Amino acid sequence: MIPRGLRRGMNAVLGRILTSVVQPIASPEPIVLVVRPDHLGDVLFVTPGLQWWHEHVPGYRLALAIGPWSHDVVAYHPAVDTVLEIPFPGFTRQRHHRVSAYTMLLHYARQLRHLRPVAAVLLRDDHWWGAWLTQQAGIPIRVGADHPLMRPFLTHPIQLTGQHWVQRNVALLAATAKILGIALPSVSATPTTMPLAWFGPTDASTAAQALLRALGVNRPFVVLHPGAGVPVKHWPVLRWATLARLLNQAGYPVLVTGTQAEQSLVEMVANIAGPDTIACAGKTTVPVLAEVLRQAALVVGPDTGPLHIAVAVGTPTVHLFGPSNAASFGPWGDPEMHRVVHAGWQCRHCENLSPGRRTAGCLTALSVSRVAEVCFDVLDHAKPA
Repeated sequence: MIPRGLRRGMNAVLGRILTSVVQPIASPEPIVLVVRPDHLGDVLFVTPGLQWWHEHVPGYRLALAIGPWSHDVVAYHPAVDTVLEIPFPGFTRQRHHRVSAYTMLLHYARQLRHLRPVAAVLLRDDHWWGAWLTQQAGIPIRVGADHPLMRPFLTHPIQLTGQHWVQRNVALLAATAKILGIALPSVSATPTTMPLAWFGPTDASTAAQALLRALGVNRPFVVLHPGAGVPVKHWPVLRWATLARLLNQAGYPVLVTGTQAEQSLVEMVANIAGPDTIACAGKTTVPVLAEVLRQAALVVGPDTGPLHIAVAVGTPTVHLFGPSNAASFGPWGDPEMHRVVHAGWQCRHCENLSPGRRTAGCLTALSVSRVAEVCFDVLDHAKPA
């Protein structure tokens, strides 16, 4: 394996060499390419910036390059003119051969040349592969965070100060507008001024209602979403089941949601909890899940995409945070309605979300009683007066 330091140096040298070879392509139509390779929640954090661009930067179409796993987050967004699906290496949650990653880069660079964007905005600090892709595509203006891995490929590295990813995304889009010569007032991103936005197909609500009827859910219910993209965000199964029982005892049916791959986890929670807790893994598309979450009285889960979808559709949420940073990735909404539960621990493993890491003490330190207390407090405040 090539040491990380040497690999970074090689990437920087290759970037400088290829910069001298690739000639920018003049675009006959004003398209700005926005690149965000991550998963549901991170892509949803882009939506406030997309809406801001749509309202304040007329005359430029937006093309959004995302992984196919995030398609539903932006497929119906009115600010997005074109969605490009790229299976970004390192984000597929599968191992890629190093050579195939570079072959893929050249393949998608050729596709981007046909799109002819006037500018590219890289919305992940360290995504050198995406930055290199935009350079190889000959995009003349390339904007991204001022990060050592990104600088060799960017024309405009930007120093970012905002901590939450919504703020950082908006700052990069605003910087791009300024570089394009568009005069704008100063931009301040808050959950009130720039909320998350969810747009889905018109038939998703009907499908969600049909599912709830089929499951026999006909009164206010709570959704528990125990799964996450990496094991280190998982709360113990028995605690999820105990929380479900407490909610059942308070009169709330509980739906336990998840993907088809999370079916065993979801069914285990539901089976331990009892008959008023219903397993609902793999029964919905993402748009239908969003409409189920919209109907819920409360959604509870770890730092994961469906929790942020719940925020976007206006449902109260409780987020269980462990090693990920709530200041950067926490709920983008009213803090009284969307609550974070964290043990308050800090260690050298904070923000280490590698797939090989199985548990985090800061997450397992969260007791059922503490999480339940927050859940009932949010439910009480959410009830109509």
